[in-house]
Amino acid sequence: MSKSTQKASESVEQLLDALAEARQAIRATEVALRRALRKAERGADVATAIIAANPAEARQRVNDALTAVEQRRHDVRRTVFAAALEEGMSITDLSKSWGFSRQLAARYAKEARGDD
Repeated sequence: MSKSTQKASESVEQLLDALAEARQAIRATEVALRRALRKAERGADVATAIIAANPAEARQRVNDALTAVEQRRHDVRRTVFAAALEEGMSITDLSKSWGFSRQLAARYAKEARGDD
């Protein structure tokens, strides 16, 4: 396995970890909000019930998790582009494979090559 292929594989693993963390953060927020709604259904004030669920902490955890996912997605694109270009794939083929414009694919290719 080439070095660039190994890096791409590692970045996919990191993305999978970030997705798992995001899923956990979203699920924890969902559970907390469902509990708050049940309290409200039993007569508690909705605002008080939701505030008791600590929305600031939940929001920050979800935001951090989603930011990590976006960063890992970017890393996957960059490392996969590097491996694909090394294997002879064209920027046009990459853009079609990923479903975005050739211009965006060219930017990823430039980044993958280290042409900043």
